Amino acid sequence: MKGHEPIIAMRMQGYTPREVWIRVFDFEPKYYEWDEPSKSLENGFTARIEVYPMDKGALDFRCVTGLVVHLSGTDDERVLQTLKHIERAKPLRVITSTANIFIDSASRESRIAA
Repeated sequence: MKGHEPIIAMRMQGYTPREVWIRVFDFEPKYYEWDEPSKSLENGFTARIEVYPMDKGALDFRCVTGLVVHLSGTDDERVLQTLKHIERAKPLRVITSTANIFIDSASRESRIAA
């Protein structure tokens, strides 16, 4: 998991981002120095966290407590597993989308294709 450190640092200073984008990857992408998730806020973009295939076990998403979270990915099962970890942190709202899934915790709307 990458990108949560700047959100934690921001929160420790008494600030929060408006929203956090969490992407569940099927691979660990290669980055340029300026586009790493941990540099996202520093470069004026939205806060983002990336979850990789090697991230196993209980993922710690306490940094998104009380925030709006946008969750996406291509592996429906892994996205739903990640959603469970995120929900434990009590975010304000989670909007989850994949090619087959749409869940909005605020409106309780959900569509899951078979």
